[in-house]
Amino acid sequence: MKYIGKVFEYYSHHGEKRKATCKKIEFHQELGKPIFIGITPFGNHVRLTREEITNSYHE
Repeated sequence: MKYIGKVFEYYSHHGEKRKATCKKIEFHQELGKPIFIGITPFGNHVRLTREEITNSYHE
């Protein structure tokens, strides 16, 4: 898929801008939309909707 391997930016709950690399996309049945699963440079996993991602680009 075209989003796998892309780096995206998002804001943490503290308001800090962070980056993660997209590793997988799953469809969330209850939300009715895709969830982007990424891994941060520190090795943590994040699960974000398209609305939570502020910017995405190739690195």
